[in-house]
Amino acid sequence: MKRSLLFLSLFLYATIAIQAQTSDVVITVDWPQWSTENKVELYNSNGTLATGDDTLLTPIIDNGYDGSGVAANPYNTSETYSGLTNNANSPEGTGYYVIVYDTYGDGWNGNGNMSITVDGVSVVNFDGNFSTSGTNTEITETINFAVEDPAPPIPLAPGVSEFDGSGNNYIEYIHGNLPIIISAPHGGTITSGSLPNRSCGTNEPDDNTAILIRAIQDEIFQQTGGYAHVIINNLNRIKLDPNREVNESTCSSNTNANDTNQALYYWNAWHQFIDDASASVNTNWEKGLYIDLHGQSHTVPRIEIGYRISRSDLTNTTTNHLNTVTGSSITSLVADNINNFTQEELVRGSNSLGALFHDAPGTYYASQNYPECGRNGTNGYRATPSNFYGGSDSCNDTAPNNSNYFSGFYYNNERHGSGPATSDGLGGGGTIDGIMTEVNRRVRDVGSTLEPFAIDYANVVLNYIDIHYNDFTVFNYGSATYDVTDTDPSPTIDGVSNGIFTSTAGLTIDANTGEIDASNSLVDTYTVTYSFGPTSTTYPNGYYSTTRNVEITDNTLSTEAIESEHLLFVYPNPTEDYIHFKASKKISEALLYNTIGQTIGKYTFNENTGKIDLSSFPTGLYIVQFLDDNKNKVLTKQVVKK
Repeated sequence: MKRSLLFLSLFLYATIAIQAQTSDVVITVDWPQWSTENKVELYNSNGTLATGDDTLLTPIIDNGYDGSGVAANPYNTSETYSGLTNNANSPEGTGYYVIVYDTYGDGWNGNGNMSITVDGVSVVNFDGNFSTSGTNTEITETINFAVEDPAPPIPLAPGVSEFDGSGNNYIEYIHGNLPIIISAPHGGTITSGSLPNRSCGTNEPDDNTAILIRAIQDEIFQQTGGYAHVIINNLNRIKLDPNREVNESTCSSNTNANDTNQALYYWNAWHQFIDDASASVNTNWEKGLYIDLHGQSHTVPRIEIGYRISRSDLTNTTTNHLNTVTGSSITSLVADNINNFTQEELVRGSNSLGALFHDAPGTYYASQNYPECGRNGTNGYRATPSNFYGGSDSCNDTAPNNSNYFSGFYYNNERHGSGPATSDGLGGGGTIDGIMTEVNRRVRDVGSTLEPFAIDYANVVLNYIDIHYNDFTVFNYGSATYDVTDTDPSPTIDGVSNGIFTSTAGLTIDANTGEIDASNSLVDTYTVTYSFGPTSTTYPNGYYSTTRNVEITDNTLSTEAIESEHLLFVYPNPTEDYIHFKASKKISEALLYNTIGQTIGKYTFNENTGKIDLSSFPTGLYIVQFLDDNKNKVLTKQVVKK
């Protein structure tokens, strides 16, 4: 028989769940003849038999391995070994391996073979030929392979929808790039398909909220060039209520999380998408806001805002009582907001979400005489809790009082906000705050109030982020003034990293670090800007930005004094083509910079006179630096190309 060494070291890139640390290995054998002569053993890198999660499954495949029986004794099987830890970083030849045996010494008869897959991907194919042979003596072959975590998937672009993977498109995640997450759990309309109808809990849908949430996201994009993270349940509530713990959400036993015909699959997809959005916000912004968008049809026409604070606490008349209440879904914001507002101020102060809805600039809704309480024909929307008191108990929006009210003690707000975890122990904590908004029926009329309300809702949310969260681009230099002889200063970034630094013309600054090249900057006062976030025509470097003024001085000699000392003259300035220079000492080199400090020309002279051709450059401001024979700076001169 043909004898050849078969030594395989394979690295697998498999399609498995994100953050997976284990894999499933499947070994398949097909032995048409003399199957009792053959055997396969699976080993860990430390030389012990590999069982994975299933300790009852012995990682040995054979049909007796005693050489007995007749030639025509076929045997074939597949064995799955689950939960094998990935070992991609192991040196070659030291990861997982199998030992294949032949007790007689002539290889596997009848074209016997073995294959190995990891998470469904083929990594080993053995044709039964061994590198050694014998007669009535055992031979073996060792075959190595490694299991590797897949490269992280490339995130979808902001504004692009990702669905639940079932092919049904029931759960939708529109990816975002802002510190805002909004979900609509009860606005779906799909009632067809194989999912059974829910037989428990409430099935009333929140009409038009799936339309409203898309309109809100569109308006946020129009204003910022970026997208809120948006998660939508396209199923009617009679099929799935993801705002409840799993049993009430699905009203079924839900035994198989991978079965797309069971509601559990979609409940998991819903919360995984919100978790993914939260992870993105945490990575890029370090904090953010999650809003669960609902609709209600209560008698009082106002928006109900739930912070996981009870009605009794909201109606308590003790001064600053809310500051003593713990466990709200904005616990992180209470502990860390940029204006140091108390919980009382955050919930119903002049900068609360409710107050911002009251003060929203839109007038269409009020022009339809919906708000009442003296607000008809004005602007904005009634909301509770807020700072609005309309002169009577029926117009008191500082608390819900005796009116119907959704307080925010619901699954989504608890699991994905910053308060305590849910009753099933999931979620809670962290730096993503949760707020539940129950918008009243009349703001959701398609073709009438919904569209202008979406604009106002987007304005309110962006304003809320600015007031309470937006220290994203805070930075500072150690001083407001630097001399050209000072060590180049770098800023301290107190906000998020990976932003862009820019400045007014004449300052040489590193766009990534903010370090100022003082010696190559012109004497002047500059505005330095640090920007981060989505970009647009209006915000080319990022939606969020902070500015600082920095002055560059020269405490040695004035430009005129330097020119006089070295008898260095640069002319004409401005110029349409050439600039000329004359000096009392030799100029070895001249460097040409643009206004952001990039070197765009280098000219060698070793002469007292010379010229530089600017005719090929666009009109604008340029900086020329003249160096002497020792490469010392003689003069930095600003020139204008006409």
